[in-house]
Amino acid sequence: MDESFEEVLKAIAEAERGPTDAELLAAPYINHYRLETIGQSVQQIYGQVQGHPTIDDPYVTTTPLFGFDPDAGWARTRSRWYRLGPNWLLPNPEERDEVAVAVKNLLKATRDWVVAEIQDEKS
Repeated sequence: MDESFEEVLKAIAEAERGPTDAELLAAPYINHYRLETIGQSVQQIYGQVQGHPTIDDPYVTTTPLFGFDPDAGWARTRSRWYRLGPNWLLPNPEERDEVAVAVKNLLKATRDWVVAEIQDEKS
């Protein structure tokens, strides 16, 4: 199987299980962040980051998002875990819980679709 497919499948599996304490402790910290949509449904995060292993800029746009749990304080992108700070920038902060549930559902559907596409590609 193509190495990039393996990388994506690994990120999906990790997003579905959630981070270990060690993974979260080692993860970059992102705060004052917002979710952005690429195309019709692919989500990514833009925000202020600390401790990123390869980016010196204080702001990042992540690779595509596969897991997101603002209550637990983590996100999983294609390339890495992030610890989420408390400052999620929402147009309407009163809708935070509803938006979080909608994003989690969208990411679950995205993960399922990506896995199915990769399996079709392998066939």
